[in-house]
Amino acid sequence: MTLSSDESRALAFIALVLALAAAARVAGRAGRIDATAPVLEPAALAAASDSLLRADERRRQPLGAGERLDPNTAPAEELQRLPRVSRALADRIVAERLRGGPFTSAADLTRVPGIGARTAERLAPFLDFGKTSEIPAPGAAAGGSTRAATPGQHPATPPAAGPPGQTPLDLNRASAAELERLPGVGPALAARIVAYRDSIGRFRAVDDLDRVRGIGPALLERLRPHVSVRP
Repeated sequence: MTLSSDESRALAFIALVLALAAAARVAGRAGRIDATAPVLEPAALAAASDSLLRADERRRQPLGAGERLDPNTAPAEELQRLPRVSRALADRIVAERLRGGPFTSAADLTRVPGIGARTAERLAPFLDFGKTSEIPAPGAAAGGSTRAATPGQHPATPPAAGPPGQTPLDLNRASAAELERLPGVGPALAARIVAYRDSIGRFRAVDDLDRVRGIGPALLERLRPHVSVRP
């Protein structure tokens, strides 16, 4: 069947109307979805972006002469400053110390998949294990035995005392720079804490930190004495 020019124009007009109607329905659905999404403040986004940029610059900066890292406290971003340590390997080091407890020597790093005896020996001059006796193993009780925590209770971990006279940091008021001063928190993790706080409005309890990517049970217990959620 051959259509006249008028009929062709009419069909083209109808197709255009149908396409515009379909686009309007999609835009309407998108608008409804976006309306429920949390709105992040520009200042918070700028602070998070700045912290991530500083974390990336820090990650690319080699260790200075005589500078050492504590593998029991350094975040993955800092561990990447070690020679030939990739992000994946740094993440495995953090995961292993959370799972199996603190490292007491370079030889303990062989617990980490991908680190053999030669690699551990190569990293040894760049490591400082600090006071590992003060870092509790996961699930360790005060008397040295291990037991599972009762549901609803925190693991029996002796709290780490902060500097004398130090007031716990309010998670709902702290800036990314202030959060970086907490033990085990680097620039990238501080930025994620700020971004998560802005996405939910405010922290209701210290336990909410375990919803931030990169904060596991061991780090949460380590941070607990140093942070608070004030009314």
